[in-house]
Amino acid sequence: MEINIELTAIVIGCNKLWYQFKSKQVPENVFAVPVVVMNYCDYPPEMLDANGYLKIGAEVHLVEKPHSSGKCYYYPAHDWYTPNPKARERKTLLSGLNLLKSDNVQSINMNTQEEFDALRAEFCENMDKYDKNVCSEVLGVLAKGNRGESCAFLRKLLHKPVFPEENGFIEYKSSFIHPANLSNANDKTYQLREIIKTLTGFANSEMHKGTVIVGIKDNQKICGVENEFVEFNEQFNREKFTAMFLNLYSQLTTTNLMLQTQIEWFEMDSHLIAKIEVDYTGDIVLMNGCNLYVRKESGTHQLKGDDMLAFIRQGWCKENVDKECA
Repeated sequence: MEINIELTAIVIGCNKLWYQFKSKQVPENVFAVPVVVMNYCDYPPEMLDANGYLKIGAEVHLVEKPHSSGKCYYYPAHDWYTPNPKARERKTLLSGLNLLKSDNVQSINMNTQEEFDALRAEFCENMDKYDKNVCSEVLGVLAKGNRGESCAFLRKLLHKPVFPEENGFIEYKSSFIHPANLSNANDKTYQLREIIKTLTGFANSEMHKGTVIVGIKDNQKICGVENEFVEFNEQFNREKFTAMFLNLYSQLTTTNLMLQTQIEWFEMDSHLIAKIEVDYTGDIVLMNGCNLYVRKESGTHQLKGDDMLAFIRQGWCKENVDKECA
């Protein structure tokens, strides 16, 4: 028999996908609920901010539903709020490039007129470095009037990739589910954990921020992830995949880090890519509660033994110095 427990909780944080709550009955009970779940009900205007999200500090009546797995899931209490039937409508599962038609997928054109003009101007400034045959080839490509082809040709000639090279603040992953090491190909969450490892390293870096772009190869070529959701699970769409990823992210790190991470989706050259950006303020983050990763230059490194202790002590000392100066 399913037992539902009603409780009152306070909104203490949110992003586009998750709310973070603290229970009034048990203050140390901090938990997260997907925004889409909270949207199953309409709330009084005074509880919402200008963007329609629940305000920080708002008190919300929730229902706690224990699951057979031992976890608890939370839903808005319908006795307190008006159900929103539109939010309950099941959307047709999308696959392939149809996913690009979602309202919150931004289209990016890397071959704008401004970009073309800049590439052409740079070529003209350095034209004397190339022989006549190369210059003739460039003029032939430009004469076709195809801006995309022209931009691609000039970028290759000028050695100017669309994306910057990997560094201390950015890393590219070609896939959410296909690891570079094929020996791990049967583990569907291996590549997800590798991405989370990188995000954790960014959080522990000196600037506590960084970006992982998924759907881009190491050589900055776009490959996209538009077909990976149904490949991971035939019942998944982009929203369900995102919720699953954030849930795993929170389990392996902390809810606080997950709430300070943003995922945005973009269309580029008819491909779907994901931008996962972390900008973290908080304590040192351990993955799986025991593994410490840090970002240095273009690599994510695990610290062990004395190196791990030294890093933790350094962070602890800095934190106490900051408190004394405040």
